[in-house]
Amino acid sequence: MSRHNQKPVIEPVEPDWSTALVLVCSECDHGRGIDLAAELKDVVKAAGHKKDVRVARVRCLGICPKQGVAVTVTAPDHPAQSCVVTGRDKTAVPALCALALRRGSAAN
Repeated sequence: MSRHNQKPVIEPVEPDWSTALVLVCSECDHGRGIDLAAELKDVVKAAGHKKDVRVARVRCLGICPKQGVAVTVTAPDHPAQSCVVTGRDKTAVPALCALALRRGSAAN
């Protein structure tokens, strides 16, 4: 087989999410990121945005706060925004959901 007939190694695909991608560190705050990601997924789904916002746990974002969980929100054609979620109250999850939706809206 000649080089010209080979398939490309990297092929573009359309993601299932359309508005925003939320990356949550699963190692921050003694694993609190795992719980935070699950809570965020539930809120996104309950708000009817499951197809719009994708929440993904990642091993490390390189932010590594002493307390809290590192989160990065990005959207098509929009720069990523990283933040640290501190505390364990229930206001952080809806705030992250709103941030993801705002970032996605700004991209359109």
